[in-house]
Amino acid sequence: MIPPLTPTFEAALRDVHARGPRFRIAAAKRLVDPPLERRAEAVAGLLTLTNDAVGAVREAAYEAIGELGAHEALFGLLEAFDDGHVGARQAAVLAAGRVAPNETAEAIEALLEDERPEMRFSAVWTLSRIGNARPERLSILLKDPDEEVRLLAVECMGELDAKGQVEAIAALLEDRSDRVRFAAANALAALGDSRGASTLRAALHGNRAFDAAIGLGDLKDQASLEDLTALARRRFRSPILRAAAARALVKLDDPLGVRVIRNILRSWRIEARQYAVQLVGELRLIALLPDLARALRRSDDTEQPVYEATLEQLAPQSAEARALLASVRRTNHPG
Repeated sequence: MIPPLTPTFEAALRDVHARGPRFRIAAAKRLVDPPLERRAEAVAGLLTLTNDAVGAVREAAYEAIGELGAHEALFGLLEAFDDGHVGARQAAVLAAGRVAPNETAEAIEALLEDERPEMRFSAVWTLSRIGNARPERLSILLKDPDEEVRLLAVECMGELDAKGQVEAIAALLEDRSDRVRFAAANALAALGDSRGASTLRAALHGNRAFDAAIGLGDLKDQASLEDLTALARRRFRSPILRAAAARALVKLDDPLGVRVIRNILRSWRIEARQYAVQLVGELRLIALLPDLARALRRSDDTEQPVYEATLEQLAPQSAEARALLASVRRTNHPG
């Protein structure tokens, strides 16, 4: 079925009461971006849609309320944690976190012990996104019976620098799920613990090679040097994957890493080029500043923020980087 065209704001207000649910869903998506002076009408329309008989419509309404930041709907969002439609109640949790992160943190954290696995998952996801996740609370989910919940919980541990949970994370290296075992190895690497290194090395030859290379680089794992070198040299592999291997080589003090990143700065693929630019900043590769400047001259406007961020990282160490940064800022932020 062909989806309806995006309605005008006026049409979206009317379509809140349309007969077809797909039109009501389209209305919810349009009401996310009302004219400033008509925000109250958009909120009223979305509140109407939260009472829709169709779960998918309620889900779209809760998503829109979160994007709009409609605090007026907060009470209804909290009640919707028990919505009969799984997608709707998950959307309500995320929306509540977006609308009022501090006010709802306790209610969302309580869902970590909910009997419904999708709500435990939604709680972890939302708390991590709003910055209210506490490693000691999330740790109860490292033994969750649901694979997806365990997976998300252990992924968050690495992001949260949860050094106090390394033993619980290491236990997951024996998990029955291959995905969870790999996520545990990655989390441990991010925390500076090498117990999952062999799991990461094995993954260098599969579809998880990018994440494995990042983890092994963080660990400065000498045992993976040969495999990382081979990966960085494979010209017909993804340049982003080769860049991740090169990052690890730089951390291992292998000069090949810098050479590979220099080559990828010249890539015609914008996403690969931007990743290489980020690595120049992350790894403080002052030697690549002339290459960075040449790439900057050939870049388009959409790439400028990446270059600016990298130059900010290099500026404390290089007068040339400071001068180039000043030039970029004059261009990007005139006046």
